[in-house]
Amino acid sequence: MSIHRRTRSFIFSNLASPDNRLIGMEEECILHNVDGKRIPVNLGEEFSATDLLHIMNDKIGSNGEYSLEPGGQLEWSSPPFLSLNDLQLSMEAHHALLSDVILDNNLNLIDYGLDPITTPGEINLIDNKKYQLMDKSMEKNGSMGKWMMRNTASIQVSFDAISERDIEEMVFVADCLHPIAAYLFANSPYQNGRPTDLKNIRNIIWENTDQYRCKSLFDHGIDMPKGLVDNYVEYMLKVQSIFKLGSPGEVESSDKSLGEVLQGLHDTECLNDKNIQAALHQIFTNVRLKNLVEVRGADRTPRGYEMAPVAFWTGLLMESMTRTNALKVLMTWNKNDRKLFNKAGLSLDKSQPGPKGKTYEEWIKWGGELALNGLKRRGLKEEVLFDKFFNSVISLGPFSLQVQENEPTYNT
Repeated sequence: MSIHRRTRSFIFSNLASPDNRLIGMEEECILHNVDGKRIPVNLGEEFSATDLLHIMNDKIGSNGEYSLEPGGQLEWSSPPFLSLNDLQLSMEAHHALLSDVILDNNLNLIDYGLDPITTPGEINLIDNKKYQLMDKSMEKNGSMGKWMMRNTASIQVSFDAISERDIEEMVFVADCLHPIAAYLFANSPYQNGRPTDLKNIRNIIWENTDQYRCKSLFDHGIDMPKGLVDNYVEYMLKVQSIFKLGSPGEVESSDKSLGEVLQGLHDTECLNDKNIQAALHQIFTNVRLKNLVEVRGADRTPRGYEMAPVAFWTGLLMESMTRTNALKVLMTWNKNDRKLFNKAGLSLDKSQPGPKGKTYEEWIKWGGELALNGLKRRGLKEEVLFDKFFNSVISLGPFSLQVQENEPTYNT
């Protein structure tokens, strides 16, 4: 079996039944000490993110797991659930645990998508070979990889799929509508202690992190739902690898493409699912495939609104009639429409032109209302997790602008 087919098989290895499609989330957060400084990532004399990680995983039980991002951002990966209401309860248990540990250790949670005051040069990288290799790779392929790795936090959503067509439709819709999510969930009001104004700064950082493995799928020539999985696999196999898994599973540097790495393992009869998973994890597009669909691109939201991005994407992607309605509209967009829309997502100016002669604001409202209708059609009373947030952003602008309006300069 070719490495293309092996990769396809891995992507389809976790297909669910229509009645058992699970939803999960990953929530990242930045932590400062009582003096308003970023806590160090590695073990030392001060309380560190590594200390925090050990405490959290000792206490978490079966409610997901914790890990660290390269700059010490704490990430909670939830268990998957059928209902967003159950996922909300799981998240509340995580928050209760985190609040207790934060209080015990005199920490402050920064609920922004970008560290408001710290620069990358002030943050040591985590003592992890994979991330050290990633840091060097991104220096060559973009201008803002250090900012992304050390200074950003987000909320990501994962969905089970039921078929190849289901994957293709979900990924295509999510890739097209990334600029709507980028606006709605923009929550990075400061950089270096100064207001970011109308810059959608975390989205800008990701856009300039790695030209080969970030951005939208559209930027890599994947612009139609039909054949999307095969096109995604072909794209992934051509990308330069950051690392490879040696024996027994240790991270090693590599100067080959991901496809060449997998082919070498295949030729020596050493290729397994862990190697394929490691390759797929080296792609950081706004939507990416593993053995599920992962939708990225939302800033870490203000406290109390962490479920809003999950609800938005669930309403759009997991309700068949809503997704079909979205697809009918998106299939009328041409390449210039997509380019215009992706450019709009780099700014919080809602008056920018968008596809089909409509403004960015009109499309934002359309996408949000479509998501709300999808949540209502699911019939699980999940719309409450997005409705209040959406109305606030439509009335007052994204939280990046709301915060700057209330506090023109950053106060620790």
